[in-house]
Amino acid sequence: DSIQKEDPISSQAHFMSTEEIEAGYHDSPGAIHMVAEIIERCQPALPVGSPHLPEVETPVGLNSSQLLRKKADQGAIQLYGEITPSIRQRLEHELQVIESLGYSSLFLIVEEILSFAREKGVPFSSRGSAASSLVAHCLGITSPDPLRLNLYFERFLNPARASLPDIDIDLCSRRRDEVIEFVYRKYGRERVAMVCTINRFRRRSALREAAKAHGLQQAEINRMVESLPHRWYGPADRDNPDDQPYEELANQFQSPLQQSIILAASALLGVPHHLSIHPGGIVISPDAITDLTPIQLATKGMLITQFDLESIEQLGLVKIDLLGIRGLTVLGDVVEAINAGYDSQPRSQLGSLDDIPEEDRDTSELVRAGKTIGCFQIESPGMRLTLKEIQASSLDGVMAALALYRPGPLTGGQKDNFIRRFQGRETTSYLHPSLAPLLEDTYGVILYQEQVLRIAHKLAGLSLADADLLRRAMSHFDPGKQMQTLKEKFIQGTFDLHGIPQTTSEQIWELMAAFAGYGFPKAHAASYARVAWRSAWCKVHHPAIFMAAVLANWGGYYSQSNYLTEARRMGLKLKPPHVNYAQHEFSVSYQQGKPVLFMGLDQIRDLSNRTQKRILRERPFRSFEDFLTRTDPRIQEAENLVKVEALEGMGTIPALLGRLSLGGWQGGQLSLFGAPDTGAEDFSIAEKARAQEEILGASVIAHKLELFTDQISESKALTTVEAVARIGQQVRVAGIRQFWRRSSTSKGEPIYFMSLEDLEGTLQVVIIAEVYRRCRSELRLAGPYVIEGSMEMDTRQIEPSLHAERIWALNTPD
Repeated sequence: DSIQKEDPISSQAHFMSTEEIEAGYHDSPGAIHMVAEIIERCQPALPVGSPHLPEVETPVGLNSSQLLRKKADQGAIQLYGEITPSIRQRLEHELQVIESLGYSSLFLIVEEILSFAREKGVPFSSRGSAASSLVAHCLGITSPDPLRLNLYFERFLNPARASLPDIDIDLCSRRRDEVIEFVYRKYGRERVAMVCTINRFRRRSALREAAKAHGLQQAEINRMVESLPHRWYGPADRDNPDDQPYEELANQFQSPLQQSIILAASALLGVPHHLSIHPGGIVISPDAITDLTPIQLATKGMLITQFDLESIEQLGLVKIDLLGIRGLTVLGDVVEAINAGYDSQPRSQLGSLDDIPEEDRDTSELVRAGKTIGCFQIESPGMRLTLKEIQASSLDGVMAALALYRPGPLTGGQKDNFIRRFQGRETTSYLHPSLAPLLEDTYGVILYQEQVLRIAHKLAGLSLADADLLRRAMSHFDPGKQMQTLKEKFIQGTFDLHGIPQTTSEQIWELMAAFAGYGFPKAHAASYARVAWRSAWCKVHHPAIFMAAVLANWGGYYSQSNYLTEARRMGLKLKPPHVNYAQHEFSVSYQQGKPVLFMGLDQIRDLSNRTQKRILRERPFRSFEDFLTRTDPRIQEAENLVKVEALEGMGTIPALLGRLSLGGWQGGQLSLFGAPDTGAEDFSIAEKARAQEEILGASVIAHKLELFTDQISESKALTTVEAVARIGQQVRVAGIRQFWRRSSTSKGEPIYFMSLEDLEGTLQVVIIAEVYRRCRSELRLAGPYVIEGSMEMDTRQIEPSLHAERIWALNTPD
């Protein structure tokens, strides 16, 4: 009672030690004894070791396992026409494992969640190892066919492995909350919570909080934090003895107070700071969630667990990931626009994403040519190059590209081996003929994790459960007793089944071990490939609507300007926002039967939501005067609208600006409407382009390079496409800067990476410190730039880059 609510809490406040309590409350020994007794009695016993799942509603006479079996059979007939002996055998195996582990209700819960999403038209796609389950496929949870793709159920659910199953669902990011809200409503808010993540003190936040606790003024705190070298930004690595982020700082700030702050910051590194919401993890308890985990209220009124993911799994609460993915939002917008009649194609052509065919000649040609900017997961320069190199023209080709373009295959040489063999520049070879039927689809290269299981199962006779344990041990680089036992079984099994000598078996073992640490699950690649393929189909068959959706959702790998350039390359007509035609976001309007891609009103700088809503509500506008009186914009808003030609057809830009300068429309005054036209000549294309760059962030009237045609011609610069074909040669390329990233070499020297864009594509530029210092004044200009240097492949042979030797900016045209 000695501390009152209104008493200020000083920096000396702390939890009292036993000695301090006894000294401070020596006259109340009974109270101290009672507190100690209560503490001793607080021995919580958490129910760990078995899964905790809610029961689902089932028809009379059926339990969850029987209902799951019934739904799986119905789905199998719908997918395959009949249940053949091989399908029945696979279903029986999976259903027995699922029931024995107590996961029948999990499958039914996920099926129920996705049935809601399907009914409401929320785009979704399952990914991860769940695609290895035929039961999940028959329930409509996953799309890839595990039988056709030789996916093993044990990769997802292995009775010999203690870990809980992991089902990841990607959802349209805009509508994800609808699905989460359904889960809360269906199972009750007292039983549902999002999983938390523990945010820990990083180097900057630890320093800042330590300085605050020591009472430093904000300006001094900022000075200390900003003095921390850039390379020490990010999370701390407490296990690395070289991770000494404050060493240089301690030499700079040497007062006793500053040294105390630095010491305290070092102690805070890695300590939990606060809780936040996991990107998608949600758990459903059979009873009140508080029976199993403490909870707290987070943003949007959501409850989150106070146990993190690892602890939640130990408790046996099964996490379902409901993740928001922008790529699915784009596809959902395309479907919605087509079905709403915003396309020239018949409205009935595409009812849902599931109606997109898996085989389509035009889509194949687009993918094979690597023209996939804007397409989910396959739009980066390196990925587009990979698509072209392996001539990917199908779902399986996209799947292979996704698995190839990853750090492991790139650095380990598997990508190069695959491509050389695919292109016929290298003969496909195997360590033993018995590997041929197992690896022939990937030209003798182990590309997927499932191939490790397949080799262990088919070549050595290991059960699929043991084969999965082998894959898992290899992927975790676990050299323990289990690994040694499995290796002995593998070597003996290969000899017994195929007569493979021990030396050859050990070579195969090493090949598998080298791959398993970085391999990509085929199930995951198959799920992502389907979304990527659907993106490509939308791009080739509904280009205007697709690009509008990409831009409305703020793209992906590239900037808005890049996507506008891509739309221009596709032959689409681009227009700035117009008060009579544009929507809030990027949209398509058909004029004289041809699609026009309009920028959204939301792209106009300083245009308030209030004015946007009035424009959309009040239009069409017959004249400039009509627009002003009915929307009553602020003067800055009106000027910006005029400058970007949002009022095209109502007068020239100078004339409209001149009439605005007279004022008088606010409050219904009409005095300016009789003002004479100034007769001034309209803005030039260059002036309009500059105004659009300034107000919209990008020009749609002309690509910036089109304003520098003469200068580029005089510089004899190549296009980015021409430069890529000249590896090992000196080239000169003109373009605009899209990305800029600073990094460090192995010696700690700065190095810079730029993405240079022209009308034909993009090119990575590498700038070493010496060149940067010499050309820094030019790089500070707006560009475009002409860059001279040598075209080289990077050390991983992923994609070509221009190593700059000389850089200069072009002069702005009049």
